[in-house]
Amino acid sequence: MKKILLPTDFSEIAEYALEYAAFFAKRTNGTLHIVSVIKSKNEKIRAITQEKLNELTEKSYLKNIKIETHIKTGDSIKSSIVNCAKEIDVDLIIMGSNGASLFGEIMLGSNTEKVIRKTNYSVLTIKHQMISLKLGSIAFASDFSTPKNKAFHVVRDLAKLFNSTIHLLKINTPNHFEPTRLSLQKMDAFIKEQKLDELECKYKVALYSDSNEELGILNFCIENNMDMISIGTTGKKAVWKLLNDSTSQSLVNHSFRPVLTIKL
Repeated sequence: MKKILLPTDFSEIAEYALEYAAFFAKRTNGTLHIVSVIKSKNEKIRAITQEKLNELTEKSYLKNIKIETHIKTGDSIKSSIVNCAKEIDVDLIIMGSNGASLFGEIMLGSNTEKVIRKTNYSVLTIKHQMISLKLGSIAFASDFSTPKNKAFHVVRDLAKLFNSTIHLLKINTPNHFEPTRLSLQKMDAFIKEQKLDELECKYKVALYSDSNEELGILNFCIENNMDMISIGTTGKKAVWKLLNDSTSQSLVNHSFRPVLTIKL
């Protein structure tokens, strides 16, 4: 992940995301691209925005990180962010959620969801300041019905980079009940297809029951102190039958852990 895009509206939540993006950039030795979107073509507003961007780059936690700043003008915040990601050809977008903008025009939270739905890039969502910057554990939620899961490659690469343990998480609910034996068979087939034992990837198998998928993922991650939640989505529909768009959006809205949504 050599190119990371961080959209900012200069809110407190956006700065939490910036701090986490710096954590990633340092580990990958990549370039952090910070973009701000303005709706007005007024040069004064543009100058104020550039000044704010310059101030951000002076943060102590950004020291020794390669940084590029961008200002995009457009009526659609989501489209401007997505287009900037395409221009740079980023490896990852890291966004804060529910931050109010500098000019009171942008609600970063709603635009975060729009970017997740519309972009082809993986998006890591931050909603709170991280107590500690670490990535020792990643929960990968799936129904494991498809052993050849391309989204998992992103998680596996992250785990290798940060020396993380991947928790292969299957949620059982009253509406999507599956016998434990069958779930374990699917997960075993997944492990073999992904060659996790051959690659010496650190992983654990987790079966968890709850009233619905979202609560199951959230409660498992709280109880087991996960550092990140990862899920796959195609934008219009979920990669897995277990996880639908509403579940993905709910996780982004309600989780206090970073949520990585991976596109195929």
